[in-house]
Amino acid sequence: MGLEDSETTIFSVKSAYGILKGEGGEEDSRLYKSFWRIKALPSAHVTTWRVIENKVASKVNLERRGIQVESNFYSLCRLSEESTNHLFFGCRIAWLIWNLCYDWLGINLVDLIVPGSHFEYFKILDAPNSVNLIMGNILIALVSDIWRHRNNCSFKGGVVDHTEVLSLA
Repeated sequence: MGLEDSETTIFSVKSAYGILKGEGGEEDSRLYKSFWRIKALPSAHVTTWRVIENKVASKVNLERRGIQVESNFYSLCRLSEESTNHLFFGCRIAWLIWNLCYDWLGINLVDLIVPGSHFEYFKILDAPNSVNLIMGNILIALVSDIWRHRNNCSFKGGVVDHTEVLSLA
């Protein structure tokens, strides 16, 4: 993407813009082109993008960056490490949220814990683009509100409530 020589890559604004636009692999490009077309709040959009890229500040990611955390267990379920995949898709709390959403939308549940695959699952084959944009908005809203709910419970003493997350989204 940037200027490359034998061993190093030099950062450029153009290369960063290309990454944000999804000018990577063919599969990534298709995912990001449809993702960035969705009209959503910028903060929710960026949060979801960070989840897809595994760049959210989960406890596992913080430890990998050398930041000490008191415990790397997820503070909502306390059953597993707080990785991005567990936090948003693998945890029983997240599963309850997605299950409520799928029931509301009339979609058969598919248990996906890979963020990019989850985003692709929210597209309806042969549906008009406008329908898929709405489905993308629902996904972005849920991911953003799961993150907000996690932070509220972890830092402000909030109570775990999966129905509240869906209703806020």
